[in-house]
Amino acid sequence: MIKVFEDFDIMLVGHYQSVLESNGIDTFLKNQFGTSGAGELPFVEVVPQLWVLNESDAPRAKELIGELHDQQNSEPMQAWDCPKCGTPQEPAFTHCWKCSSPRP
Repeated sequence: MIKVFEDFDIMLVGHYQSVLESNGIDTFLKNQFGTSGAGELPFVEVVPQLWVLNESDAPRAKELIGELHDQQNSEPMQAWDCPKCGTPQEPAFTHCWKCSSPRP
């Protein structure tokens, strides 16, 4: 197992886990309930961590996380139309809700 991401924001860690899993990368979430021990335990022991199970998946996982991080820190997201089926999409969607095509 290789740790690919950690953050105190469990929702962000969970989101990244979902994206990796949807891309066929098996993951493990460590310390998902650890924040309840914050203050009693060292913070490095309670921060939610995202691990990939197969070492060979680590480079792709880090690449996907980097892309997501760059997207979140770039211009505000805008609504888009699916290039495959033409269905209008909400800004937050990374894939078409109708046909599952990736956002261009």
